[in-house]
Amino acid sequence: MSGILSDGSRTGACDPGLLESMLFSAGRSRLVVDSRLAGGELVRHHEKARQTEIRVYGGVLRHMLVFDARYAVVPLDEVSLHAGALVLRPPLVGPCGQFFGVLWSESRPLGGGPGRGTCLKGRQSQVADLLVEGATDHQVANRLGMSSRTVRTIVSELHDRFGTTSRMALGFRLGRLTKRV
Repeated sequence: MSGILSDGSRTGACDPGLLESMLFSAGRSRLVVDSRLAGGELVRHHEKARQTEIRVYGGVLRHMLVFDARYAVVPLDEVSLHAGALVLRPPLVGPCGQFFGVLWSESRPLGGGPGRGTCLKGRQSQVADLLVEGATDHQVANRLGMSSRTVRTIVSELHDRFGTTSRMALGFRLGRLTKRV
């Protein structure tokens, strides 16, 4: 299960029961929270227990839960979680999972620094530049004079480095990285 939770700018915007159920869910869970919620006692205590992988996003967030790429739950009202929610199924859940992947890669680990290193060197940098331009693995291999298998290995390393699981999330992450440099 993956989730995006925010304390928001209004008091009571994050339901403590929802947060607790997300933190104590069975199986592998990943949670992106905003900086206000990350400072809360429940999140800090839970981070020490390491039951859920938690990252902190510096921008504005809206609640969303994604269940194994099969369902996504999006509240209708950002202020009150009691106003109802949309339950999305494939193919609509796909973009929600990709959006979560982008936020995950842009977030820093809870209690940590900026997270994974962002400095790319050598072949990774060359491959990343071509991926941001929209090149396929085969096109990257031809332009750099390497095998497609080597390109796939480098792309896999980039996914690991930036914590992404989709090509779209990796592209957003690499695009933002190249804008800073």
